[in-house]
Amino acid sequence: MAKIKLFVFIATFAQLLICLNIFLGTKQDVANFKGTFKSSSKRYQESKLELILGTYMDTFTRSVQFKNIEKQNMLLKNPYIFNCANINEVHILKSNVGGGRSKTVDIGMFKGEMVVTKRISAMKPKVISEEYREALFMKEILLRDQLEHPGLIQMLGFCVRYINREGYKDFPLNDIKAVYEYGEEFDIQNLKLTTNERLFHALDLANLLLYLHKSPLGSLKIGDFKKTHFLLVKNKIKLIDFDYMHNIEKQCQYSQNVTLNACPYKLSCTRLNQDELSNTSCDYERGCKIGKCAGYNMKRNIYHIYTIFLKHLLRPEVFPLQIQKILLNLLSTLNDNEIEVAELVEILGNIILTLTIKL
Repeated sequence: MAKIKLFVFIATFAQLLICLNIFLGTKQDVANFKGTFKSSSKRYQESKLELILGTYMDTFTRSVQFKNIEKQNMLLKNPYIFNCANINEVHILKSNVGGGRSKTVDIGMFKGEMVVTKRISAMKPKVISEEYREALFMKEILLRDQLEHPGLIQMLGFCVRYINREGYKDFPLNDIKAVYEYGEEFDIQNLKLTTNERLFHALDLANLLLYLHKSPLGSLKIGDFKKTHFLLVKNKIKLIDFDYMHNIEKQCQYSQNVTLNACPYKLSCTRLNQDELSNTSCDYERGCKIGKCAGYNMKRNIYHIYTIFLKHLLRPEVFPLQIQKILLNLLSTLNDNEIEVAELVEILGNIILTLTIKL
């Protein structure tokens, strides 16, 4: 039995070494791709592969990096660095540097690394109730826990000890905290970027919208879309706010024969699917006419990402002449919101490949 266990351990360890070798080699390929463009046909094929792999490389990097956590957490199968046992070890450097209706943001330090902590805001109950703030903050934590994309700020852990009305009389109303990676504020209009950086930032943002549209939770809309809700983390733009994100498409009045309430963006009014029907009292056999504008969430995300970021990142005059016309057409299509997010990803990818060949 001992020999069998030893054999299984050796085989598993060998597979791990092979996977790690592949990972390190792939990561280096992507780094080379982003640094220098070459024009050979062989490099062209490699660029295609690297473009696909690049979208998911950060996710895989983080999954490897943050597996090395405390022994106690590993035994509990906790994927996070922070939990209730060590979250108070973050040394707060600056308090109340940001936040909103539901939470307050502090900047801290942990083992030499800058981190961001979030806690329930101290707004007056007349503005927003304690229970609603708790619900929004808990929703943000749960959403971030279920989503995984390099364009989303990384949550390093959280602690929920008790909520409002559960604590003792002299205790704070709640004890809910979360820790995230640190990022810097930026102004996209004044950010000094190379043409390559502009294209990759645009592609990253488009990939984020594609992921949200196809997420495990359904098509997600960024409900509170603001430029201040994006930070620059190691030269990558990341979304940091999730509490108003949702998967509810715009409602319309559905009919089998005619659309009684036309949807915006030339979208069709469709029936609710089985999952959606299970959460409502709608019964089409009994005359229910509730429908949804399928694709509305995606269209709203595209509108905001264009107005806040893409129209500044993709200014044609800062790019080589051979792609200026392509960018002009793309910006016109984005302005009219007559493009699907998958098509946007494809076009940006093709532009990058075009520069790969011609430069």
